[in-house]
Amino acid sequence: MGKVRQDFVQVKGRRIFINIVGEGEVIIFLHGGPGSNHKFFLPHVLPLSENFKLVLYDQSGCGKSDHLVNNDYSMEDEVETLEMLRQKLKLDKLNLFGESWGTILALLYATTHPDKVNKLFLTAAIGISSNGYKQFPKELLKRMTILDKIKLFIVDKKMKKGKASMKEMLKVIDPYYVYSCDNLQKKDQTPINSVVNNRIGTDISNNYDLIPKVHALSNIPIIVAQGSDDIIKPTKIKELLLDYIPHARLVEIENSGHWTVVEKSSELNRIATEFFQ
Repeated sequence: MGKVRQDFVQVKGRRIFINIVGEGEVIIFLHGGPGSNHKFFLPHVLPLSENFKLVLYDQSGCGKSDHLVNNDYSMEDEVETLEMLRQKLKLDKLNLFGESWGTILALLYATTHPDKVNKLFLTAAIGISSNGYKQFPKELLKRMTILDKIKLFIVDKKMKKGKASMKEMLKVIDPYYVYSCDNLQKKDQTPINSVVNNRIGTDISNNYDLIPKVHALSNIPIIVAQGSDDIIKPTKIKELLLDYIPHARLVEIENSGHWTVVEKSSELNRIATEFFQ
């Protein structure tokens, strides 16, 4: 593992926590959730630091980064934060590695600032519009046992009354995010900020649609690494994303669920190394 530096960067009047590992060409990692934090990627992507400088950061309200006083979390705010981070780090163009919600953020940024993007690596992708985001929970429910559906319903009702936490919900649904439950122990127990999750999730459902802007992606190399057993399977992500950006390359990660970073880190790191070099 290369040199490690952790710091806070002032962005838009708030502190954003960054974790920088290694030296070389920069790759910025965009975590999922919404509302998770950069530790999801660790230690799984650290082998990449042998050839690249990895910049992992906690999005607003996540991990060690400052919370917004008014809870005004949004897709637009995260795109602006990423752009400000680019400027603070003095980078001409970004190599982005997005996971789950992070793939949406990567695509949002790339269609807003196409001239500031070098390459996009997307894994556990959701789609080009809210259609994929809305299909995700439906596909998840199809996989769940009746008992787990009942547990989820009870936890959801308790959460709405403030009597249960996101942690209790994750305990029910996490096993469905992996191909093998044995891999759950490999994942860092990253907490999810339920306010961020709800606010940005609602924003995605209501406003996420990049179909009119896909032309902005035409000159950006894009790879989509999707788990064979992802909640949104490779055949489905082709319909939801790749059919709109035909120059993008789809790679199916065998024997992996939604958390490719956790379950198939060696394969993912190999693909990412070849792609970003």
